[in-house]
Amino acid sequence: MTVTRIPFTTEEAWLAERAKDITSTEIAALYGLSPYCTAFELWHQKQGLYVEDFESNDRIKWGTRLQDAIAAGVAEDMEWHAKRLDDYMRDEDARLGASFDFEVVCQERGRGLMEIKNVDRSAFYDKWLDLPSGIEGPQHIELQVQQQMEVGDYDWCALVALVGGNDAKVTIRERDREIGQ
Repeated sequence: MTVTRIPFTTEEAWLAERAKDITSTEIAALYGLSPYCTAFELWHQKQGLYVEDFESNDRIKWGTRLQDAIAAGVAEDMEWHAKRLDDYMRDEDARLGASFDFEVVCQERGRGLMEIKNVDRSAFYDKWLDLPSGIEGPQHIELQVQQQMEVGDYDWCALVALVGGNDAKVTIRERDREIGQ
């Protein structure tokens, strides 16, 4: 696996790099599990036959604005050190890519990822599972996290759902190398 780390400074540069790969937010389309795109649409996008205009909206803007505060709060609660990752990583051989929210360092686990989702309370209870063993995200998010760990070579990821603006739910996902393959 040849992984390249590509720093980006603008949204346009980031989107241009993402267009070259199947990204962690797109991978679920290949399995019919994406709520945003079909495998057919994704194939056409990657062939350059269809260009989807990326339009930001208030939900995306506020999610991005709140990421730093959510990460700082969870890191404080968990006694981790968190650092924003502003790079895009690409496995050139597999044409897989990923962007990341934060890298965290835990005394027991070492270096890992933190993937943050700011989730409306009703959407959380409709699409997520809140189990005694931890939360389980929608399948497309679980696949996203696995691809991020694979491309970034991380062994674990903290999946964080801030529910309703005041209830941080954190669960640890271990890298599943079988899924990665």
